[in-house]
Amino acid sequence: MATPKLEFYRFKLNHKKEKFSTFRDFAIEELGGSKNITNDKAFILCSKYFIKSLDEDYAKDEKLKKVLTIIKKSVNRHLDKKPVFNSSSYTISGVINGGPYGKERINSDIEDKEDSTSLGFNKSILLYFYILVYLPSDHNEGFFMIHSNSSEETITVLFRNYISNLFKGKNYNKAIPEAFCPKSFQDEFRKGAVVKSMIFKTSFVENIHATDALTQLLQEYEIKIEATPKSKGILATEAAKVKDFFSRKVFGNKNSELQLDDFEQTRLNIENEVTNSQKTFEWNTKDNDFVPVVYLNGRITKRNPDGTVDFNELKELCENLFNDEIIDEIRPDLNVTKVK
Repeated sequence: MATPKLEFYRFKLNHKKEKFSTFRDFAIEELGGSKNITNDKAFILCSKYFIKSLDEDYAKDEKLKKVLTIIKKSVNRHLDKKPVFNSSSYTISGVINGGPYGKERINSDIEDKEDSTSLGFNKSILLYFYILVYLPSDHNEGFFMIHSNSSEETITVLFRNYISNLFKGKNYNKAIPEAFCPKSFQDEFRKGAVVKSMIFKTSFVENIHATDALTQLLQEYEIKIEATPKSKGILATEAAKVKDFFSRKVFGNKNSELQLDDFEQTRLNIENEVTNSQKTFEWNTKDNDFVPVVYLNGRITKRNPDGTVDFNELKELCENLFNDEIIDEIRPDLNVTKVK
C-alpha cells in the first residue's frame, strides 16, 4: 500500500564572494536580467529558468539513474496541473514527472501479453509528483516541499540535487538544501511528546536456487519491524538514544544477520496526549538526525484511479501548510502575501 508523504527543505543562495545575494541578484548576474529589473520580473525570469531547466542536463542524474521533466503531451494525465508561477507569493507549484531509467525492461499489457514492447536504457518510467517552490526576489533563502508516494517511488534526492545545481553559476557555488522542520513539529518535541513507536524497514532479494514456484516468488520480500516501548514516558527528545538502543538489535537467520541500523528506513512516531496530536519523523542518514514528514493518508480523502493522492486536494493542503506554518518561519521579517 502506498504511503504518500511530504518533505520540506530550505536553501540559501551561495555567492562566491560570500555576500548576501537575493534571487533578484541571481536573475541579474546569471540569467541576463537588467540591473533595474523589478522583483516581479526577476521572479518570472527565475521561474522560467526553473521550468525550462527541467528539460536540460540539470534534471538528469547519471549516478541515481533518475530524471525529472514535464511531459507536454496528452499522455500526461495531469498536464493541466503542470507547474505555474505566482508573482504575488514568489511560488512555483504543480505536478512534474520523474522516475528511473537505465534498465532494460518490458512494457506489457496485463490482459494482452502480445501487446508488449521493449523499454531500453534511455527509456524512463515516469510518475507524478507535486512540488511547491518558493523563490523570493527580495531574499536570499528559498524553500520547497515535495510529495512522493512511497520510499520506492521518490525523486526527493534527485530534486534536491536539481535545486543545488540550478542555482550554481559563474558567481555562485551550489546551493545546499537542508531538511526543514516546521515549528509545529519542533513544538511537539518540546512540549512533552513521547515516543509511540519506531519502525525499521528494508527490502531483501535472495538469489536462492529453487524449483518450486512459491519459493521463487518469495525471493524478493520486505521486512518491517515495529518497536513499541511499553513505557509511555520516554520523551521524544530522547529519540536519538532510543534509535541507538534498537539499532544494535539483530535480525536475521542462520545464513545472514543484520543490525536494525542497517535497515533502509527508520521511522519515528511520536504522540502528545495533552494536545491529542501525532507526528512522524524519518531518520536522515546523511545528517544523522530525525526529519519531519507529513504523511498524507488521512489528510487527503480523494484518490486518483491508480491509488495516488488527488492533486487538487494536495495543492490545497500544501498551500495551507505553506501559509499557516512555514512562510512566517522562513520570512519573519515580512508580512508576506499569502498564496492564493
